[in-house]
Amino acid sequence: MLDSLLKQNIAVLATAILGALLVSLVLIFGLVLRPQIERSAADTAQVFRSLELSFRQMDPFQQIHFAEALRAGEAPNVLVADTAPADANLQRSWLSNYFLRVLSDRHGIRDTAVLIDAEGRVWARMVTADTPYWLSLKALPAIDPVAGLALASGIALLAALAGGIALQRRISLPLKHLEESVGRMSKPSDAYRSDIKRPREIAAVSRALTDMSVRLRAAEVDRALMLAGISHDLRTPLTKLRLTLAMLKDADPDLVAGAERNVIHIESMLGQSLDFARGFEAEETRAVQLRPLLLQAIEACAEPEVVVLDSPTDAVIRVKEVALLRAVVNLLTNAQRYGKFPIELSAQIGDGNLSISVRDAGPGISPTETRELMRPFARGNAARGGEGMGLGLAIVAQVATAHRGTLEFEQGAEMFTVHLRIPQVIVCE
Repeated sequence: MLDSLLKQNIAVLATAILGALLVSLVLIFGLVLRPQIERSAADTAQVFRSLELSFRQMDPFQQIHFAEALRAGEAPNVLVADTAPADANLQRSWLSNYFLRVLSDRHGIRDTAVLIDAEGRVWARMVTADTPYWLSLKALPAIDPVAGLALASGIALLAALAGGIALQRRISLPLKHLEESVGRMSKPSDAYRSDIKRPREIAAVSRALTDMSVRLRAAEVDRALMLAGISHDLRTPLTKLRLTLAMLKDADPDLVAGAERNVIHIESMLGQSLDFARGFEAEETRAVQLRPLLLQAIEACAEPEVVVLDSPTDAVIRVKEVALLRAVVNLLTNAQRYGKFPIELSAQIGDGNLSISVRDAGPGISPTETRELMRPFARGNAARGGEGMGLGLAIVAQVATAHRGTLEFEQGAEMFTVHLRIPQVIVCE
């Protein structure tokens, strides 16, 4: 869930603010609200006992006169009622409950003798000889301060989170820009370009990536020069050797044929090595006809006549043509060299995705071996091993990566299938 730096920072910020607010509420309750409520309860209890003592010392006539005087408003902030308020103790707040509990536990005044109405007024029951009276001597806050503090804390939390998120987004913008700049580097020869100046730490990372990009481009140039030199230096003597073999008229035909096969094998291994070293990321995509490309791959195999093709007739796809051709040729070559006939080459297109499958009746390879054989220069067991440099499947996997596709293997009861899946290639049909 917290899979990004932005989400993690927001979670930490929210936790810190919420923790600070909770600590503040606890401190306010312990140091401010609680002492005030206890002091108010003590004052109320003192007034209650004083009035109760005064009523006891009066005769009935005096009690009635005193109550009427209170009712007439001669005493400020004192209300008199013959009966208890109808809304008393119906919806008591936390403040009211704690106030009544202090009166009961510390001052011995039962909650039946003291009531609190909806407006926060405290009513005390005075027993007289004639009739009981209810006197309101003190008013508690009409709004529970704890609820008010909680509401204020919630608003403060939301405001702090909004400010923190805005600040964090501003901080994350350079990181997002850095991610986008790196994402545009699809191959080592691509230059990293970014004008990040702040914050200082991210700017330092950006400068390091710029230096690394320059070094990678230099290494790519050196590799291209090295590959060109290898191609020139090795292909030239191989060509001369092939011409020399062709000019040997009186030599043993079997010996010449074996030498020619070795030359062809060396050229094939050299071509695979150069293909793998160059990679296919630099090749541009272009619109090509699917079926002619597959037919060309079949013709490039050692035994094209044994391959059965099943593909759309007029489909046009947008791919790296040379890379895809090399991948299909390698899959067909592996099937002919290590598998068993019949060999089927099929292509399917659905939802803009291309799936090329090569199927043979060979024993196949296990899932563990497939992961190993996709590594460069890896060789399989006797079932799927043999001559070669171990670059066939590695090149196919490289082509799949260049197209942002996948290479999958399927072992059936009688058939072994390799699927090359490439997304979003359709142009038209």
